[in-house]
Amino acid sequence: MATAEHRLAYTGVTVDFGATRALEDIEFAVAPGEIVGLLGHNGAGKSTLFNVTTGVIGASSGGFSIDGVHIDRRLTPREAAQLGITVIHQEPALAPNMSVLENLFLARKAPGAAERRARAQEALATVGAELPLDMPVEALSLGERQLVDLARGLLSGEMKVLLLDEPTAALGRAETDALHELIRGFAARGVAVVYVSHRLPDIMEVCTRIVVLRGGRLVVDGPASGFTPAKLAEALVPDLRSLDFTHVEPGREVMSVTTPGGPIAARAGEVVGLFGMAGGEQFGIAAQLAGAAASPHAYELDGTTHRFASPAQAIRRGVFFVPPDRDTEGLIASETALDNVMLPWYAAGPSRGWWVSARSGAEVYAHAREALDIRGPSADAEVSQFSGGNRQKHLLARWLYPAEPVLLILAQPTQGVDVGAKLDIVEAARAAAGRGAAVIVASSESDEIASMCDRAYTVLGDRLAEVPRSESFNADLLTSLLTIAESHAAASHATEPHPATPGRA
Repeated sequence: MATAEHRLAYTGVTVDFGATRALEDIEFAVAPGEIVGLLGHNGAGKSTLFNVTTGVIGASSGGFSIDGVHIDRRLTPREAAQLGITVIHQEPALAPNMSVLENLFLARKAPGAAERRARAQEALATVGAELPLDMPVEALSLGERQLVDLARGLLSGEMKVLLLDEPTAALGRAETDALHELIRGFAARGVAVVYVSHRLPDIMEVCTRIVVLRGGRLVVDGPASGFTPAKLAEALVPDLRSLDFTHVEPGREVMSVTTPGGPIAARAGEVVGLFGMAGGEQFGIAAQLAGAAASPHAYELDGTTHRFASPAQAIRRGVFFVPPDRDTEGLIASETALDNVMLPWYAAGPSRGWWVSARSGAEVYAHAREALDIRGPSADAEVSQFSGGNRQKHLLARWLYPAEPVLLILAQPTQGVDVGAKLDIVEAARAAAGRGAAVIVASSESDEIASMCDRAYTVLGDRLAEVPRSESFNADLLTSLLTIAESHAAASHATEPHPATPGRA
């Protein structure tokens, strides 16, 4: 596969982490000037392939080639840069307290001061950035920081391969358009581009070819022009069928809110999905309902109008929230497993209608541990000593067992956990609905929504569409998102100017 026609070629790349196979016999090549969209749900192996390419990890077998030169060992970051490999992450790896100039030459051999400034200005000009060299990076917008990261790649030598990992997840439409123009410019100069994104419309807009990974295997490889929204959705749907569960006839309407796109409602006994792009509006809606973010709209909860100013107010009304980042927004790493589950309830006190003593708290924790099949150290061990899936179960246990929720809001509850933990979490959420709670799941992963929900709303900007559950629920979600995105992009292009460079967010 590695020929002079290929700038980047993977040959039989397999990666094992103990008994887990993350990648299996991956083979595909990228020619100079190609822009390949690398797609797949979380855990498909996209990041692992990038990590092999940049030297973060080594392949268990196989390797890759740059311009026909085969690499079958783990590279150092400097070796990867010298080979012409540049990677741009969603959050650029820059030192925020250092200047643009200092970041450009960080960990690089620096020439004299005058030459250093001249080369920095040339690199920034190539990526279309007019930035003061002495400005601290922390003062830049995300789009500007990405340009600095791109310029760093140019200073390492000839850029041959550009790897983009969710580069537009936090960018607006104008910045995304400008970044895509830069990507096309690099491709026109012969750079091989591999673009990972959950924002499927972005992939369709700029990529010339689509490669799909599923469960560590390459399952689709074809020209982007051959994909319709429906066909792309079909390609991404995993082989594994959605988890089977018993549908409960919904009861009373627990929650209703009117958003710019239309009304959203959830009834007792059902699990309702909020589906959208990575970093999309569905997460803002979830946080607003839980009082974790300011809300422009009040909503109806069991017939009473509320606009919660804090999570504490929401908790008193039985609205419980599992945030998307369990380690920074949910758990306290240095506290025990028991205290992480019981801490809000220790603090509640009789005036709020709840009281948890040390003894009863231990009993509740033991019940939660058994119900969720939590495995790992004892209750008095720091929660950081548990695996990711078991930490997520602790966060879910906090809002399921000390008190029954009226409205349970889960943001990406099964992301980053193994299949067994995912099943336990899905069953626990379904069980909460079965006991009469209304459950909302916000996610950017269609398979997560399909595995948990009775129906869903697709959310994008000021547009909303309800998607009923069906045999093709997973694909229907993706098709709905792509359809809304196409109309949203058409409206945006009609009203926004097309800038030459990404501006400030």
